[in-house]
Amino acid sequence: METIIFLTDFSIAARHAFDQLLTIAKRTKINNVIIYHSLAYFNSKFYNTGDFMLPPPVIDEMEIEDVKGKLRLLKQELLTVSPITEVSAHYDLLTVMDGVLRISENEKIDLIVVGLRGSDDGGKNSVGSTTVDLIESHAFNLLLVPEMNPAHLYKKALLAVDLSHLHERLPVKTIFQMQELLSLEWHVVNVSVLGQQSAAQLIEEQSFLHSSLDSLEPNYSYLEGEDIVSKINTYVEDHHIDLLVTAPRKLGFLATLFRKSASKKLAVHTRVPILMLVP
Repeated sequence: METIIFLTDFSIAARHAFDQLLTIAKRTKINNVIIYHSLAYFNSKFYNTGDFMLPPPVIDEMEIEDVKGKLRLLKQELLTVSPITEVSAHYDLLTVMDGVLRISENEKIDLIVVGLRGSDDGGKNSVGSTTVDLIESHAFNLLLVPEMNPAHLYKKALLAVDLSHLHERLPVKTIFQMQELLSLEWHVVNVSVLGQQSAAQLIEEQSFLHSSLDSLEPNYSYLEGEDIVSKINTYVEDHHIDLLVTAPRKLGFLATLFRKSASKKLAVHTRVPILMLVP
């Protein structure tokens, strides 16, 4: 894995995500990690789940020094776990999305790691506007780590796919790179709503899915119905899944679950990290 960006606002949720990054670093070779913090808004705009946006704060030297110290400690902690990894830490006054886009001008970003808050709404996760922006941009692979989830090794992965136009967006190469790094036991489920595709289309997409992934020897299942989120989470619990992997279309079924209008149900209810892959 070449370059990972870890986004932090130094919250408890971000710490959970960092612990997960440390766990990955212990197990796999990561060449480059960029730790990024935005000073653009209070709470970095990072976990702001409401519509009200606070104005940009006045940043003083004491706050800058505090940020520098926290970033330095994170950098040292990661280097202790993975001394072969090149680790850099950045902060600026850009929004998180703009900061990530600027980094991407000079670096090929393989993965962005971000935390989900787990203490609100009766213990459920909450998804901030920046995370939603990253999801809807559909430009980067994202690892979303829920706050209530302890850092652990990934042993079982569930790939949840919508078969519609799967041949255009299934990141087969990335999936096999993950397998090479993590040696996972794979489960693959089709989460299409019943009746969305013709029989001929389903046969074609299923054939592509099997020809692409059968060498992983996955367990295949098909989840049909309207409340797909509930069915996915039940499958995760019943099969002791460690990582939920999705390959949504930019404006497809799973992607829309993260919009405010759809309550971002999958992320809100997850108890395992979600890895969202782009083609």
